[in-house]
Amino acid sequence: MADSALLREILDAQLETVCRFRADGTILFVNRAYAATLGREPHELTGRNLWDFVTGEDQAHVRAMLLNLTPAQPELTIENRFEAAGGTRWMLWRNHALEFDDAGAWSVAQSTGIDITERKQLEEQLKLLVDELNHRVKNTLMVVQAMAHQTFRGEGAADGRISTFSDRLAALSGAHDALSRTNWAGARLADIVNHGLLICRADDMRIDLSGPEVIMPANATVSLVMVLHELATNAMKYGALSGLTGRVTVRWALDDSEMVVIDWVESGGPEVNMPERKGFGSRLLAEAIPRQLGGRVDLDYDRAGLRCRIAVPHFRPFPGTQDD
Repeated sequence: MADSALLREILDAQLETVCRFRADGTILFVNRAYAATLGREPHELTGRNLWDFVTGEDQAHVRAMLLNLTPAQPELTIENRFEAAGGTRWMLWRNHALEFDDAGAWSVAQSTGIDITERKQLEEQLKLLVDELNHRVKNTLMVVQAMAHQTFRGEGAADGRISTFSDRLAALSGAHDALSRTNWAGARLADIVNHGLLICRADDMRIDLSGPEVIMPANATVSLVMVLHELATNAMKYGALSGLTGRVTVRWALDDSEMVVIDWVESGGPEVNMPERKGFGSRLLAEAIPRQLGGRVDLDYDRAGLRCRIAVPHFRPFPGTQDD
């Protein structure tokens, strides 16, 4: 059997759809699975243009993505809608550039695809459910806030308790926002830090944030946001952010034991003294991190500035680093 006939037999036996095409979209070859999705025979599609089968709204995106095929990066993955014989389907394509011209632009490529329509439908349903959950949570928080104002008005407003409680609710709402963007699959640690420091504005020039791209699990997101909110509140009331000369540095990194280590360091503020009693923030640190997240907390009331090291298990890191 000739090599070309053997190759066609192998490709025709695959369940994945395979299409080889030129840069202008001219189809050079399709396997039997690809042709079957269109209700055709493979030879009927040779010479046709693949753009006839890509949903119109997706064509600009797919064309732009294919421009990223280079000799240095000859492969990429694209999700797009495909006009099959039975209706529009979602496909996941693994594209591989096979030939390049003298300028380095691809001239021939091959795509191998699988049908992901059911997955996309489930993702859409999940998004609708998460959006509804987030909406209900926010409504509940607004009701709780209104109840607090009604219950503690007068005495609570005078000593700032209502304001403190409202700020905590806002931090909790921010944690839910971060989770809703990923369908509760987790949240970027950079987003968690920013939501935790929302009360003192994370873009304040007195605040320095940096660390690698790390995704934290959903169960850690709310706890970390609330802990960082309490640290930020304390810094604004009594610590480095209570004056114009103070600074707060927040750094995070992955250590050798695959824990995420978050270092909170204050400097340039008033002299620090050991508190006479534990407040809500101290109790939250002591309970949320070790008990809920299986982590550890080290607090150092250094006279030059409060230092807090938090170590918690991480979900998965992303390659590279990013300063935030």
